Amino acid sequence: MATLPEAQPRGSAEFVESSILEAVIPSDSEFDVSDEISSWDGTSEEENASVLPFLAQRQVLLFDELLPVYIVFRTPVMEDATLTGYLARLAINVEAIAFSTAPLPEADVKGSPPKEVIASETITDAVKPVIVRREVEGSAHIYVVWKLETFISRPRGRFHKPAVYFQPTAFLKPAGRKSVLEDEYLPSRVPTALNLLQSFESDPALVGINPRLSALRINKIAPSAPVAKELTRPIRTGQRRLFRALPALIWRVRYSKIQTAINDMSLMASLDLEVAYITGCRLTINDVRLSLRGGDVKALSDKDIIKHIHKPGDQLTSLYKITPELAVDGTPLLGTEGHLLTLEIKAKVLVSDECQPLVTIGWQTAVDFSAEQNSALVKAAHRLSNPLTHAAKPPASDQASVHESEGQQPEKPHDTPIQVTLTISGPPQVTVGEMFNWNVFIVNRSDKTRKLAAIVIPRRRRDYERQRPLSSASSIAGYRADRKDPVANAVVDENVIYAKQKNARTEPAELICLTTDIRIGHLAPGACYTADLKFLALSAGVLSIDAVRLVDLATNETSDIRDVPTIVAVEKEAP
Repeated sequence: MATLPEAQPRGSAEFVESSILEAVIPSDSEFDVSDEISSWDGTSEEENASVLPFLAQRQVLLFDELLPVYIVFRTPVMEDATLTGYLARLAINVEAIAFSTAPLPEADVKGSPPKEVIASETITDAVKPVIVRREVEGSAHIYVVWKLETFISRPRGRFHKPAVYFQPTAFLKPAGRKSVLEDEYLPSRVPTALNLLQSFESDPALVGINPRLSALRINKIAPSAPVAKELTRPIRTGQRRLFRALPALIWRVRYSKIQTAINDMSLMASLDLEVAYITGCRLTINDVRLSLRGGDVKALSDKDIIKHIHKPGDQLTSLYKITPELAVDGTPLLGTEGHLLTLEIKAKVLVSDECQPLVTIGWQTAVDFSAEQNSALVKAAHRLSNPLTHAAKPPASDQASVHESEGQQPEKPHDTPIQVTLTISGPPQVTVGEMFNWNVFIVNRSDKTRKLAAIVIPRRRRDYERQRPLSSASSIAGYRADRKDPVANAVVDENVIYAKQKNARTEPAELICLTTDIRIGHLAPGACYTADLKFLALSAGVLSIDAVRLVDLATNETSDIRDVPTIVAVEKEAP
């Protein structure tokens, strides 16, 4: 008796079990899949080698690189129609995962994640594969290769000696409705289901009608357990190679105020580029672009860095003038955080003659043009420099103008509050020569994490003695009086200033703060912190300090707390 062929669901299981999937990154940038596989003689030095053991792969990957990744799918030889049907049911996804190859310091073990997905790609129908049939003695396989352009972004976490590996996953999706009826649910040469109404066929009331109700209609229509297992079983993956990941370019943008008119809000931007020395590779910079949303960017230096070959360790600098668009009142049009500076860099890294990867950097940051400007002065300068504001006002008499100037009050500059509560408590009475403490209780009432520093400002005696008019001792004092254009004596002469500094009296210190400052790092919103300030009183009496200055180390915002406790120091009683 001839053996029956295997049921069709077995074909899906055999396809899944005999196929293998792997991601490869060739070292040759001009890699031709069809020619390389066709010219391979089939030899392999290792047993558990790669799907393409003859292929020389990359050793180092670069961050910000547009990397071509080849997804190789190998399966036994089959008919083209069957292969096309199975490929249409494949769902393939590729992830690039970064992790640390060196142990983390003890302080960063809790904060740094062990792994991070830096790229994820899904193969769609728009990506057409290259299919190569290869039949040699002892092996006959079909190679299906997809090429994906994957951007290797920089990880957000902090990794020591980072490495990257690619993890491809593939599943065989369930077949369509027609395929289910023909392939999975009703295979050929299989008896039909039981007729539940077969006992009513001999009923004379039905007048020759043969009723039929299949048992599958009232049972749950679902694949059997072996079929469901086949449909959800993933395809086996091949060798997973580790690639060391390094940055090719390091950049930094610095800003400085231009010494121009007050109403000119322009800034000087310095773009510093450094070719990473650790890669040991030369590179050429193809394009550098700097753009500002809501403003203009003007390059001040020539583009000598373009199209030149730069060696590892080279440092390159370009200067730009960035000018924001101004509103009606002379302030930046988009406010303090609306002007976004965008940096775009395209470079080619010369790893070897065959491997020349492309690096594309896209970076964006907000620029605050009013950080070092007084808003009241800027608005006043804008009103004075704008002729339209003067033309709109009718001419008035001197008396009216005097009353108008007296009634106007200068607009106070807007200071951003730090939103931190500081409570100081200390002893009501201290002894001269003995150290005592102030307890400082700080609460962060803002909605962001703060890095603060508290500094004690000592009280200084101010010299209110006015300077008496003295005769000038400079060279201008010898000017002859018989000239027609006499010159008055200098208001402040350099010799007078030198004499006052030399003869100045040094006031003795009455209260010394033994704590230079208090550093508070990463104070979360709503969190509190307690610290102590140590003092030493050197004289008896009512002593005090000028203020306790609170500095935000992230934004350099300062706030002086002058409502501090008064210290009553008494002499130590004699024994």
